[in-house]
Amino acid sequence: MAAGDDAFAPEQVLVLEIAGEIEDFAAAVQKIPGLEFLAEELGERVAPDEFAAVDPDGRRGRYARQVFLVLSDETAWRQLLSLWERFQRGERFVRGTTKFRHLFELLRGLRAWDNSDRLERTGAVDVWAREFADIGDEMVEFEVELWLRRELSRRTAASAALREDLEAVGGEFVGEYINEEIDYHGVLGKVPASRLREAVDDHEMRWLRTTGVRFFHAVGQMAATAGSLDLDPEPIEASDEPTTGDARVAVLDGLPLAGHASLRGRIIVDDPEGWEATIPAARRIHGTGMASVVIHGDLNGSDTPLSAPVYVRPVLAPHVPDWVPNATEELPRDRLPVDVLHTAVARLFEGDQAAAPNVRAVLLAVGDVAQQFDRFVSPLARLLDWLSFRHQVLFIVSAGNHLDPLLLPADLDVDNSDEIQHELLCAVGRSAPVRRLLAPAESINALTIGAAHADESGAIPTDDRIEPVAVPDLPSIVSAIGGGVRRAVKPDILMDGGRQLVRIEPANEDGSRLATLPLTYRRPGVRVAAPSSDAGRLDATVHSNGTSVAAAMAAHHAGRLVEVLDWLRGLHDERMPGPGLDAVILKAALVHSARWGGARALVDDMHADIGQRRSRALAGKLLGYGRSTPDRSLICDDHRVTVLGGGTIGKDGEHTYRFPLPSSLASRTTNRRITLTLAWLTPVNPQNRFYRRAALKLVPGGQAKALASRIEADSNDACRGTLQHEVLEGGQAVPYAPGAAIELAVTCREDAGPLEVALPYAIMASVEVPQEVGLPIYEEVRQALHVPVGVRTAVRV
Repeated sequence: MAAGDDAFAPEQVLVLEIAGEIEDFAAAVQKIPGLEFLAEELGERVAPDEFAAVDPDGRRGRYARQVFLVLSDETAWRQLLSLWERFQRGERFVRGTTKFRHLFELLRGLRAWDNSDRLERTGAVDVWAREFADIGDEMVEFEVELWLRRELSRRTAASAALREDLEAVGGEFVGEYINEEIDYHGVLGKVPASRLREAVDDHEMRWLRTTGVRFFHAVGQMAATAGSLDLDPEPIEASDEPTTGDARVAVLDGLPLAGHASLRGRIIVDDPEGWEATIPAARRIHGTGMASVVIHGDLNGSDTPLSAPVYVRPVLAPHVPDWVPNATEELPRDRLPVDVLHTAVARLFEGDQAAAPNVRAVLLAVGDVAQQFDRFVSPLARLLDWLSFRHQVLFIVSAGNHLDPLLLPADLDVDNSDEIQHELLCAVGRSAPVRRLLAPAESINALTIGAAHADESGAIPTDDRIEPVAVPDLPSIVSAIGGGVRRAVKPDILMDGGRQLVRIEPANEDGSRLATLPLTYRRPGVRVAAPSSDAGRLDATVHSNGTSVAAAMAAHHAGRLVEVLDWLRGLHDERMPGPGLDAVILKAALVHSARWGGARALVDDMHADIGQRRSRALAGKLLGYGRSTPDRSLICDDHRVTVLGGGTIGKDGEHTYRFPLPSSLASRTTNRRITLTLAWLTPVNPQNRFYRRAALKLVPGGQAKALASRIEADSNDACRGTLQHEVLEGGQAVPYAPGAAIELAVTCREDAGPLEVALPYAIMASVEVPQEVGLPIYEEVRQALHVPVGVRTAVRV
């Protein structure tokens, strides 16, 4: 009964709701021939810490722990349902089937995939309840994701049936998009709002045949939150330094204010829809801010702007009349999101008139606020994974923001900053199941960015808002929580996303109090360019927070790193990895400096206080691989040496690298840190439960284990995605002979079906000792390498 290549079809999916302990259920599954794969899935799909959820009003509820059984044999599917019904009626089992009784005793329910799955797993019901409660019978859009049929005749029949049902209720079949590479068949429909309100009330689509429907999605939910701008009193000065060369970073976001002092002459706006003529300058908030951060970083800081122009393709716009205040910028509602983004990326790279073929990194700093990652990879994430490998480009995506209030104890001492920090962390930990990644942040090829509670504003709150976090290595309390597909580490890293302040409300009658998260553009935060209501003013700035800002900061550093790579190729010629590996080099370099720092102990204390175990795996869900400072990744000095390598590798391949050890470290008790990072891009197989076609692994050998021990990310979780980041520390005296080395083996195996292509990968390795010990490790490693170290000692990264 194992899942075949046609792994998800409506006649084959059963939903199992677990009532007993997960370990007991897994043991029962293992005793039944044919269900072995389900036992493998349990550890990945149902994490043992997902026990309870807390809603925005502080109500607690048991989290629905579910797994999905896919049977390629329809007869077996129906027989298992029949056995479950027999069990519920208390009937005796026939010989040969009694082994299922103990399994069923550990279930709360076993049912076929139904409309509750189609409607609720994507957040569609909640969105429709909110958006359509007070409108009449105007026509509204919604998305139907159909199961992609292999046979064209069945695919056509499903579309025809959907068109017929839509037209029967006065609706419209607006458009269709099919992409077999990502296993997607989507239809955009319009119906009277009353039909979707019925679905909200009944949790059914009574007017629509749903046999061929996989999910319903609410459209327009991939949006940038709007609000009243609190302009910084100090204007920004324009820089007259010209840009040179081709765009290397692209931004898919809102339309920017191209004439702003911080953007003028530094961006290439590609506007095929002609939004420049229709969107007022005052409404170009998100695109202006994101472009500003990509070019400059935090305007309160001292970074120099990127030397190359930044390509901006507007995909978000305020699709409401100009008189509507605080309009959100969102994807068009008359097209499917996957169609919009696929078209935008294809325009970048494909055809004789490709708009920006030398782009190496693409920023997507918005997510679907209705769709939290819940076992099934979203269409948008599948699209990014496919496009990333197809075009060898790195997508940098935001993890998503969660702005719901957090529940705190009534006796909280609001004058004790350590207590506030701890209790807010506990509130985040308790509500983790409802603070997950927003689509497409689960993409395995993309670099997913969470927000660190840090900025360069230096501002101290002067109003009723409170600083919730004192340690900048901790995530912002708005930042979404991982992990990713098959429990891969997600978000990958934290970047400075501004300091999000809170208001702590008075205690409620039930003995609790809420911390609310006010959205303002006042200090503190990352300083970004902004439009002004004064049409003649082009030098305004605001302060912004969240994962969009953090992702834009990562894109800024990606642009700086590309400049360094170009410089290094001019210095070392063919000894440097070629431009075809830029995407994976950027991925490795952006992560290589990531550390948990002082956050690990605080997160462990939080987990212990809420009744969970202290573990690297749980810490990684909040911290990813840690807060990154990418300007350090390609810098060497006397006490730190980094080497860079890369290539392509195929199925069952193995590449070995030697990192010479500094002779001055031999037999010394000096503290040392070894950092190893492996990044790659993989094709995906959405029809296979393992999804990722290629699994690469970095295995350190030689003296590595004797020199240092792992201190941060969980070793298993670090090998589940397309990024392996190891931080090891040690201080024991380890004798070794001259010429000794750390051996680094990169291996590749198939993971989700046949692997017929070679994969690009990059590897970075660093050895670091305290500066005060005065050991010349850089020079010793440089002399030991046949090829000079591919970094320079001082570089503006």
